[in-house]
Amino acid sequence: MGLSPGFRQLARRLIAADTVSAHGTLAAAEVLQPLWEHAGLPVRRQVVEGIHVNLLGGPGGEASGPGGVLLVTHLDTVPPAPGWSSDPFELKESDGVLYGLGVADVKLDALCKAEAARRLQGHTCARPFWLLGTFGEEVGLRGARHFAGSDLFREVAPSQVLCGEPSELQLITAHKGYVVVRCTLRDAKARPVSSAGPGIEQLYFAGKAAHSSTPHLGVNAIQKALAWARSSGSPILAARGGTSSNVVPASCALEVPAPRERGAPEPDEVKFIPPRADEPNLWRALATAGALAELWHQTLPPGEDARFDPPGAVGGLNVLESGGGEVSVQLDARLLPQHDPDALVARFSSAAGAWIDQLGHGEITLELSTLRNASGMALPDDAPLVRAAGSVLQRHGLDPAPRAKPTSTEAGVFARAGCEAIVIGPGRSTGNAHTANERIEMAQLEKACDLYQSLLMELCACT
Repeated sequence: MGLSPGFRQLARRLIAADTVSAHGTLAAAEVLQPLWEHAGLPVRRQVVEGIHVNLLGGPGGEASGPGGVLLVTHLDTVPPAPGWSSDPFELKESDGVLYGLGVADVKLDALCKAEAARRLQGHTCARPFWLLGTFGEEVGLRGARHFAGSDLFREVAPSQVLCGEPSELQLITAHKGYVVVRCTLRDAKARPVSSAGPGIEQLYFAGKAAHSSTPHLGVNAIQKALAWARSSGSPILAARGGTSSNVVPASCALEVPAPRERGAPEPDEVKFIPPRADEPNLWRALATAGALAELWHQTLPPGEDARFDPPGAVGGLNVLESGGGEVSVQLDARLLPQHDPDALVARFSSAAGAWIDQLGHGEITLELSTLRNASGMALPDDAPLVRAAGSVLQRHGLDPAPRAKPTSTEAGVFARAGCEAIVIGPGRSTGNAHTANERIEMAQLEKACDLYQSLLMELCACT
């Protein structure tokens, strides 16, 4: 049927709305609320800390009561990865392709669902449908968890949930779990280091960003920096790298007293800054953090599932920070649906504590906290939602085969709440989400509008 005349303008406004997770989703809610109301969907908000907004629209289809269909889109994004060739908050179009932060992951999906709802005005449905825009998906599925635990969720009581993630409109019925732990290290015997004289060298190490579910597609800049620190033995005054636990870090910086000894592989860039007051040498804490990352990999549970790519559990060290004499790292893991995230955290916590006690000789302390803990999900191929969605996809000339996704999504939250849940959305994830110059084809958005309309007609029995 094609996109509505105002689609590009709405897309431009939605991409311009800075909804990086820490900044909240209020700006996106201001764009979407009048659009949903124009589509005949009454809107309610759940607001947390003033800026984090879950936006619920519905019921639609002139129906009410429990057992309806909930279409979910997360409105937050990761921070822009380094390397954008244009302003990531300015929508660009070239040869039928849109570029901007969140075009595929996953803000424009909300516009496609709103268009489908608009087209259903005047139809009568046997079951109601709802649109939900969530906050904080990229930092622990926070908005979905908040909604699923609320009275509003119990009032809506959906039986089937479609979660928007870039899948190229393929049907995702299984996904991995996700765990993030933070390790904070302090070296009680760290000696003060002077940077008086020439000052400080800032050493920059470049990598390649990728979604942390597919770490083999990126180059981890933090690992490059830690390898340099180990081989050089140079005192380290400060360290920082990575933007988010679910993004392979594209850059990392170390600060060392000048002049440093040559011999280790050279960093990608060097800058000089003025000297500061004496600071503790972080070298041993950094080396310990690198060793903990290796232990984390060794603790990942075994097993493979050919539905996923990569087929097994993967993990990495994706955020590094220092300050106040401490070093902090974030370690993430993508687990198969049968893996127990609580068991992984318990095994690692026990092994890391014993290792620190044995080798740290009481001089290095470790504080460990769990930042994210989400189980995987898998919906059987004969589930009613899978059969119905497959039938609609086939009618649209799309592949109806159920697939698995290596990331964690909000579908797992709703599956644990008792709903049938699948993942589907326009755009490509692998090599695109969480990278510079994120893109989506206009043709995919057009297909998504048509597909969502048909899915609602089928699932809600609209006439």
